[in-house]
Amino acid sequence: MINFFRKIRKQLADDNKPLKYMRYAFGEILLVVVGILIALQINNWNEGQRAKSEEKTLLENLKDDLKLASQQSEGFIAEEQQLIDNLILAMGIQPDRQSPSSEFFSDSLFIDMIWDFESNVPVINSYAEIKNTGKTSLIRNREIRQKFTNLELKINNLNNLVKDRLTVQQIRIDDIAQDDLNLVRFTKGSKTRLDVNIEREPENNYSEILKRPKVRNLLAMKLLLTADVLEFRTDLQKEIDLIIELIEKELGTF
Repeated sequence: MINFFRKIRKQLADDNKPLKYMRYAFGEILLVVVGILIALQINNWNEGQRAKSEEKTLLENLKDDLKLASQQSEGFIAEEQQLIDNLILAMGIQPDRQSPSSEFFSDSLFIDMIWDFESNVPVINSYAEIKNTGKTSLIRNREIRQKFTNLELKINNLNNLVKDRLTVQQIRIDDIAQDDLNLVRFTKGSKTRLDVNIEREPENNYSEILKRPKVRNLLAMKLLLTADVLEFRTDLQKEIDLIIELIEKELGTF
């Protein structure tokens, strides 16, 4: 094909027909330009298809991670609510004035109430990977990108609040176990599985312990901190579910 064009060009030049030669040369240049433009268009289309395919994979991975985070978050919220309910019941400040049963004041339940709380925070691994590799720009939906920025901020705030509660727990609330309880009784139980005999250890009188102002104030402190954590967890849960809906809607456009 190239030789064919060269022969035509040579023939026109030999015949001393410059006008025809210029027209032919312009046509040849135009043909080359059109070919280049078509090739670029095809290349751009292929790149666009690859980008869309990669974006779809990213969104699907994000959706799976978010659904797992949502399930985890639901469990965390349930545990926080259970702790709040137990604290309110133990302190006798429930709205219906319900009195806890004698079984409520057990060593195992009380030690869980003063020591335990949920410290985990949902982690969206796929988003962290996308961010670290600089691929967030592949997500074309601006609202989804913005929601992930907000989600990251909410997770960081929740993480800081959980750490603050842990600090208060270690500095103040653990004093209850040290000063107001016979902690030796907690060495026997399903969680420790220690081979010990505590028959001669005095039982804890929780009804009396819970009347002490110091104990009540420290439990109230934990109640307030846990209520804040629960509010942050609930807000985070709503944000996660909203992003899942947005991603599912976006995936429907592919």
